[in-house]
Order: sequence, then C-alpha cells, then structure tokens
Amino acid sequence: MTTRIERILKYMDDAFKKDRGLWSHSVMDVLENVSSKEATFKKENTHSIWEIVNHLIFGKEYLISILEGKELPSEDDFKTPTDTSEEAWKNTVKKLEETHNKLIEILKSKTDEDLDKNLGEYGTLEDNLYGIISHDCYHAGQIVLLLQLMGINL
Repeated sequence: MTTRIERILKYMDDAFKKDRGLWSHSVMDVLENVSSKEATFKKENTHSIWEIVNHLIFGKEYLISILEGKELPSEDDFKTPTDTSEEAWKNTVKKLEETHNKLIEILKSKTDEDLDKNLGEYGTLEDNLYGIISHDCYHAGQIVLLLQLMGINL
C-alpha cells in the first residue's frame, strides 16, 4: 500500500523530473533545450527563465533549511545572473536538479505522521510539499509562455 508521503514524493518528481510531467510538461522538460541566451530573455515586467530557475532553487532551499533547522536563506529569490555564459546556465540548471534531489532525499525519511507536523507560520509539512508541487507546475507553465514569446514551441 502506498503511503501519503510516497504519493507526495511521486507527485513532486512528476512535476519536476524529465519525462514525468504531472499534468503537462515538467520543469526539467521545459528547461531541456533552453540556451543561456534564451534563459536571459525578458519582456517588460517579466522575469527571465534564469530568474525563475533561481526562484525555484530558492523555494526548495528554503524548505530544506526549515527541515534541517538551519538559518533561512535571505538572498533575492528572483536573482538576476551576473555571469550569463552557457556554462553558468548549465550550472544553474544542475543546481536546481541537485536541490530538488536533496529535498527528496530528506523527505524519504519522513513518515505520514510527519506530514501533519506544523512548521510554524509555514503550515504543515504536507501543505508545504503540495505548495512545492503547484509552484513547480506554475513556473513550468510560465517558462513555456516565455519560450512561446520567443517563437519556441514544445
């Protein structure tokens, strides 16, 4: 029988990992062929794909910090990159994937009872995990729209 935490971890990976899209394209699906040039594209009053990826990293690191009882990150969560090279972009995408995998590994030790634990002003662990799932799906869609503005269709 599948536990609640196992089901949530599956949904988290479905929303994030390549070829696993939960409802549509996953985060890693939409980032697969994005170049550094495309990642820095901005329309007026929008964030770039790169800034969105930094925001996704921040959100996952924030939850990791809460779970590990560490100081919360305080940097700009939609950080604009200063190095926009292809290598820097690939490293940013790699960091996003590593951060997701670290969060999943931490969560594998959690039980269904842990899901009901209150994380203070952040709600329960379960609330936060469903928040991460919807956050990943929302921003994957946002990235698709930015790619479409550049004439790139998935």
